[in-house]
Amino acid sequence: MLFYNSSVGIAFVRLGLVLSLVPPVWSQNTPPATQPAADISHVTCGEKPPFSTRVVRSDVFVSPDGKHRAYTEVEARALYPQRPPGYSGPLCVNNSRLFVANEGQDFKIVFLQEPSDQETGNSLRPADWSADSRRLLLELAEWQYETPAITRSILIYDSRSGTFQQPDLAQVFRKQFRIDCSLDIHVTGFTPEGKIVFESQPLSPEEEEVLSLPSCARKKEIYEMDRTTETIIALPNPPKLQRNAKIEPAPAK
Repeated sequence: MLFYNSSVGIAFVRLGLVLSLVPPVWSQNTPPATQPAADISHVTCGEKPPFSTRVVRSDVFVSPDGKHRAYTEVEARALYPQRPPGYSGPLCVNNSRLFVANEGQDFKIVFLQEPSDQETGNSLRPADWSADSRRLLLELAEWQYETPAITRSILIYDSRSGTFQQPDLAQVFRKQFRIDCSLDIHVTGFTPEGKIVFESQPLSPEEEEVLSLPSCARKKEIYEMDRTTETIIALPNPPKLQRNAKIEPAPAK
């Protein structure tokens, strides 16, 4: 569940378990490496041992009016380089952050996605600014390390109010398909009319088993979402996307 603390200006996710209780004993000989974001949609500390801590930043997305600049940073932190004998907890945990700088101001963190006991991994990818420079569209990915399933969702930051909208895709799909189901989605951007576009693919059998949900569809589809009503329609052909943001290189550490 998403919460916003107006006193500090940071949105965060309330967790059922605080993973910081796990001692951060990743190797001191392997310092965190900040790298350009080749693919910030799924940042991990490695697919197999030895694991190492990584910090990856997105490019800077500048709003069309030039008054807002934003980027995301994903830290995949290795708790251990490999599994110690008798240890059954997580080997890696992620924290994803959104930084925004308004006109004449420095960057500040406005959103933090922390790990939970059920989803130790996460990533946050900017997609585009809206044409009116008010809203930043992002894709939030969450997963449990050592399992195949990744859950992706839509996140929208309102630069005017400093608030967030996160459509409940489980509810959206339930209304659309009349069953509890899921899809692997990829947020692509805005149409010229301001609708949100995302692509979807069916879940693999392994993902269906992990999520305990069937795929909503068995083929790749493209959907358009109305942000106000959070309703979707399937599109017969790929829509024309309107790229609004100016892209700048990721900021130096």
